[in-house]
Amino acid sequence: MLNCAHLDNQNQKGAAPSQTSFARYAIYFTPRPGTALAAFGRSWFGRANDGATLEAFSTTGLPSSGFAKIASVPGRYTGLHALFRAPFGLRDGVGLDDLKARLITFAARRKPVETGPLTLARCGRYLVLRPIEPMAAFDWLATQCVSAFEDFAADPNEADGDEHPHLSPYQRLLLKSFGHPHVMSEYRFSITLTGPLDTSHLERVSQALWPVIEEICADGVTVDGLSLFGDTGGRTPMRMIGRYRLGG
Repeated sequence: MLNCAHLDNQNQKGAAPSQTSFARYAIYFTPRPGTALAAFGRSWFGRANDGATLEAFSTTGLPSSGFAKIASVPGRYTGLHALFRAPFGLRDGVGLDDLKARLITFAARRKPVETGPLTLARCGRYLVLRPIEPMAAFDWLATQCVSAFEDFAADPNEADGDEHPHLSPYQRLLLKSFGHPHVMSEYRFSITLTGPLDTSHLERVSQALWPVIEEICADGVTVDGLSLFGDTGGRTPMRMIGRYRLGG
């Protein structure tokens, strides 16, 4: 029911307050608090998605805390997440309350999705978790996230094609239209684990991580909510505004 679509994190210490000063917004999947994936994410990134500082992942499977920091690349990183709607600014006449109301309604009308078994994969210079079998349900949910919030989004800034030589012409068109090249038919559900790493680090981190996340990967996870994030600009990480349950 719509009136039961509460913020899962509203009582957590350090949660971002509702405010209208955010420059951009994004829609992610973040793990439900209390799950094995959420516990791993807190340890691995050394903080929760709400920005609270937590003990960094350093002793389970990795040789040193310094190495863990290289792997997780703090800064603008928001913690463990999967992208559904890339960061966007709001058009004139639309406010945060409007966006939240739309997302609550959107989430309440859609069902949770099971990933099935996951695998640790490389995505360019990043390490991600992905379903072993591609899932059309995720592609459709991501497409709906783009469509349902397109009338809230300001026109994306023009991107210089010379800055993205690796993109195909179609991906450049998506980047120009939606502010991200991997949407619509180019989307693939991925839970981001690291920032960009060189080849040697990718291999070392992958080998160290697998024993830690093997059980999570075997069980898979349930995408049971969508999280709204806000960015105040600058180099600070995006902050969670609220997590809204799929199915209400």
